[in-house]
Amino acid sequence: MFSNFFSSIAHASSSSSSPGTSGAPADDVGTELNEYLEILAQVFPEADVDDIRDRLLKSSDESRLYLVTESLLIIPSKGARPNARASLEPAEKFRSQKYQTAVKKLLQNEFKGLSKSTIQAVMMETNHDYRKSRATLTRIAAKSWRFSVSAFFRRKKAEAVNVVCEQHATGCEELDAELRELGMDKIEAQIAEDRKISALLDEAEHAAASELIGCETCYGDYSWNEIAACSVGHFICHGCLKRSVQENLYGQGQSMMGAKSSIRCISAAASPICDACIPPEILANVIPEDMLQAMEEKVATENLDHSGMSLVRCPFCSYAEADELQPYCIRQWAKVCGILVLLMLYIYIPEPVFSTLAPLFLFTYFITPFLPRDSSGIVLDTIKLVSLHRHWQNAVRRIQLKRRGTLFKCRNERCKRESCIGCSKEWTAFHKCFEKEEDSMRIYVEKAMANAVKRTCPVCRISFVKADGCNKLTCVCGYIMCYICRADIGNEGYKHFCQHFRQVPGTACVDCDKCDLYVQEDEEAAIRDAAIKAEKEYFRNYDIPTTWQYNKDKIGPIRLNNSLVWLDLSKLRKYFDLILEKIIADVRDPTVPE
Repeated sequence: MFSNFFSSIAHASSSSSSPGTSGAPADDVGTELNEYLEILAQVFPEADVDDIRDRLLKSSDESRLYLVTESLLIIPSKGARPNARASLEPAEKFRSQKYQTAVKKLLQNEFKGLSKSTIQAVMMETNHDYRKSRATLTRIAAKSWRFSVSAFFRRKKAEAVNVVCEQHATGCEELDAELRELGMDKIEAQIAEDRKISALLDEAEHAAASELIGCETCYGDYSWNEIAACSVGHFICHGCLKRSVQENLYGQGQSMMGAKSSIRCISAAASPICDACIPPEILANVIPEDMLQAMEEKVATENLDHSGMSLVRCPFCSYAEADELQPYCIRQWAKVCGILVLLMLYIYIPEPVFSTLAPLFLFTYFITPFLPRDSSGIVLDTIKLVSLHRHWQNAVRRIQLKRRGTLFKCRNERCKRESCIGCSKEWTAFHKCFEKEEDSMRIYVEKAMANAVKRTCPVCRISFVKADGCNKLTCVCGYIMCYICRADIGNEGYKHFCQHFRQVPGTACVDCDKCDLYVQEDEEAAIRDAAIKAEKEYFRNYDIPTTWQYNKDKIGPIRLNNSLVWLDLSKLRKYFDLILEKIIADVRDPTVPE
């Protein structure tokens, strides 16, 4: 994405620019502006498209993309786009002069009771979009007395314009296509109504001729056009087939036949039970298109699940791809270095030592794959460290995943969305996996850690933390409290604390159980206990993604690990990956000889 972005910037600076325009760019300038608008909308997914469009129009022709990019970085623009990564709608792009002229002419013919200035102002507000402009003008016309009077003399109300027009009726192909799309709802409703009337007439004709066919599932009588048959010949009505497919898709139906992309015969009169299926071509003509697509997606998903393949799925649809990593090979210089290292070890290491280490290495190499992954201990860690079998496989996979990236592009024509393989969220510019989960977890735990050491005045609600001094705290409002037990000691004062002498300061008093005046609370222990408790509560009360690996080091203050660990395997794995990343190369890499 960024390569296209910078190449477009370079193209903008090198190409010759057309004269600046205000609200109606020429066709060639509008095409160039739409390209810039698409690029900026992808780089700044949270920006308001209308604001980006205005900035492109107001900027100078030379280095227009540079200037708008710099202005968006300095003064960000926030929008409310539901699907930021989706391509821009036609209504959000720059409209051509031909389209604007055709829309203006059509609206003026339809709303003759409104002034031309009103129509022009509404078109400017809606980016000259016909659909939005017409909706706004309809609301204005309903409140306008001038439009009502003119409609009265024309003896007709402000009805919806017949958007079903012939091709090239307005002189603009783009507007003609938009008008046909607007009229599809009306056409589909009329077709559905015609089908109902046709079915009633057809049923009446068959009933008059005594040619109705009985459904073997619901035992109703239907015409031939409302009856389907399985491959054996059992008659089933279209309504029963639709309900059966719907139950298999969204209910607990068990008649789906994935191998044939169809359903079993659901005849209740068959004896014995019919195992035949409804021919797929017949089923495709009976059920609606959306139900047919859902059935095909379910069959494909079940077949992929039964295949046992490692898959990468689109989180927004049923599309999936095989999780195949790019094959790799060892670089030639790494092979030569490995052979030289082995020769040096063989030459300089004494033969008794070498003959002892070689069998030990081979033993650990073959035994490590059979060790449990959660095993621990000095001996087991030593075996894991010496053996490179599992480390090699895991490191190679980590490097291959890193090189492949986490961006997944869905190739489903009805989806075409981009997502992240790691967190299954929609891909955005500067994407970070589990950013919302990490922020939510961090805020939840850090709030609990802060509440463990802070005190709140019950009078004025001010929260504070004691830095030093005694445990008698006086709030700015005059309230006096004990820092340890949080009790009101305004009347007691220092008598609330222990007055007995102790030979060893800091030890517990044996004569009373009052609070100590100067003993400091173990705040680190309180913070640690509060963090552990908050983590457990968060994981118990909230749904956590299964692929999210919670990192405690990113929450709260910096933690110093003072535990005695004889060897830090995580650092060794990091160094091992860095070395191995230099050694292995993709097969498709042209720098690697065949």
